[in-house]
Amino acid sequence: MATKNQINFLELNKDLIKEPVLIVGSKLYDFDKEDIRSFLNKSGLSDITGIDLFEGEGVDHRVDIIDTDSEFIKGHKEYFSTIICMEILTNVKNPFVAAENITGMLKKGGSAVFSECFVRKISKMPVDLWRFTYDGTKQLFSKLEFIDSRAKISFTRDKDVNLSELVNPFPQLLHERHKDESFLGYQLRRIHRKFFGKGIFQLSRLMPETTIYSIAKK
Repeated sequence: MATKNQINFLELNKDLIKEPVLIVGSKLYDFDKEDIRSFLNKSGLSDITGIDLFEGEGVDHRVDIIDTDSEFIKGHKEYFSTIICMEILTNVKNPFVAAENITGMLKKGGSAVFSECFVRKISKMPVDLWRFTYDGTKQLFSKLEFIDSRAKISFTRDKDVNLSELVNPFPQLLHERHKDESFLGYQLRRIHRKFFGKGIFQLSRLMPETTIYSIAKK
């Protein structure tokens, strides 16, 4: 499974993606708009393994990434040059164990590619348990060295690609016009605030659906 922004992030960092590649959470669903394996194939990579909790299209091995007794995990210690794990950790019961297993399967000098939701509606795949900041992802993968200059953020999932530099603080709906906000959108917000700003509508700080993208080396 993948979104346009995830594929774009992989494109931006394809110089660090080497074979063999592991895709964690590789099952394809009817609603998926993109396919990580297809992107990698088009980029000239063929040694690709997909694992998922469930069987299905795109899955080579059924693996629970938090199962430390998994034969697949034990049999692939420091095996993969690249591990791609995009919006998976939010759905696992123990992200700390998952991070340890992912780190263990990554070769020394290898790259790990992540995307994790920070703000998103609740989804059941099969459960929805966590949200991660960039620093939170770093804490999970404390044995890896993150490349801060490559970190990105997006504010939608299904629309056009809109990756931006990861900066702090995150953009918010403030009184002044944001540099990325259209003039019409800003004027409509002013009208709303002046004539309809009562009760819950008095909120001046709203954050859109947000995903954080990062890459780290071992």
